[in-house]
Amino acid sequence: MSLIFFVPDYGIIGGKMKYYFVGIKGTGMSALAKLLKDQGNEIVGSDVIEHYFTEDSLIEKGITIKNFDENNINSDYFYIIGNAFNDENIEVKTIKINQYQYMYYHDFIGKMLNKKTIACCGTHGKTTTTYFLTRMLDKKCNYIIGDGDGKGYDNELLVLEACEYKKHFLSYHPELLIINNIELDHTDFYKSIKELINAFQLAANNSKIILANGDDKNVNKIKHSNKITYGFKKNNDIVIKILSTTTKGYYIQVKYQVNYYLHVPYLGKHMIYNYVASYMALRILGYIPKQLTSNDLPKRRLTTINYYDNILIDDYAHHPTEIASLYNTLKLSYPNRKINVIFQPHTYERTIHFKRQFKKVLKVFDKVYLLDVFTSKREKYNLNMQDKIDKYFKHFNKIEDLNVSRIKDYAEIWVFLGAGLANEILLNLINKEKM
Repeated sequence: MSLIFFVPDYGIIGGKMKYYFVGIKGTGMSALAKLLKDQGNEIVGSDVIEHYFTEDSLIEKGITIKNFDENNINSDYFYIIGNAFNDENIEVKTIKINQYQYMYYHDFIGKMLNKKTIACCGTHGKTTTTYFLTRMLDKKCNYIIGDGDGKGYDNELLVLEACEYKKHFLSYHPELLIINNIELDHTDFYKSIKELINAFQLAANNSKIILANGDDKNVNKIKHSNKITYGFKKNNDIVIKILSTTTKGYYIQVKYQVNYYLHVPYLGKHMIYNYVASYMALRILGYIPKQLTSNDLPKRRLTTINYYDNILIDDYAHHPTEIASLYNTLKLSYPNRKINVIFQPHTYERTIHFKRQFKKVLKVFDKVYLLDVFTSKREKYNLNMQDKIDKYFKHFNKIEDLNVSRIKDYAEIWVFLGAGLANEILLNLINKEKM
């Protein structure tokens, strides 16, 4: 059982606290670590020895990262534990045995929310939407983004990504909650879409204002006395109309009391939803958002690298719907190029639950190379489960069938997709070339 204790006002901590992060390489954890570091606190953390894309920026911040070890744990620190870790972790076990002060990530953030907050949730697009919010404010806000980026100064507004996994977002009570969409995911926890919708309803109940995608049938089931809907359908409170389409984005009209004319410098209808949600959330709360002119995105979201005559794409997409959106965007950008994918599925539970959807969406790529399932911290490696998945996806290539060093001989699009080793393969390829 968690201990009850006082968590200082995050805006005035000012070097008075020493925090230790168990699982600091996690995207949310690393973002929070950076926020607290910016405010003058002492930050140390630990994680697995394997490289993860968040750790380089942590080191640049002067944050020490240790390997998991019970000898790291003492009474000097206040402990923040990543949501993926339980009592089987040696450090978590040591913290609890010794009754040191600790909180899990989502509970700690919930205690932090003492200022004006915009939280962004939804099955897809919450990281990108949160990113847009911060950029439309020229980063003049405190923020926690799900790509590992975070900042914390003496700002009025906190912008954060709110994850629905295990109902963690119920710890938050934001002034405005964006709900992008609702589609079944995290099937190791949610056994039905009804369960998931109910969780989002509880999150809505905790929020003063709801800005909801009115084109999404599941989001429309969410009830709230101060609910504002957006979308292309005319029955929404905020109505979007595409005026023209270019190779680099869209010119749109957004009608809400008055007409706003915006340029969305991204391709794909899902990007219009993310952009409009961000822009209008800020308008509703009285801010004047900056219109974005570049097509920058969060880390591992359509990250593009030119490599000889190839284009390498690094992306975190790990749900069939996300992969389909990614592919459609790439076809708009590169209509005459072959698009290949190196994909690592994320968790056995998700892969098996959506196996038919994964097979359908992967078939649209010209070449497919699969890695073994990335279990993260949620699951233990299971040879029987992996064999079952291999048999189902037997018509696709295994990563062992690809000579990665030969990619440079092609003139194609190569997508490195998923939460785990796909990114490492890309980094190794690029680093080897630099050497």
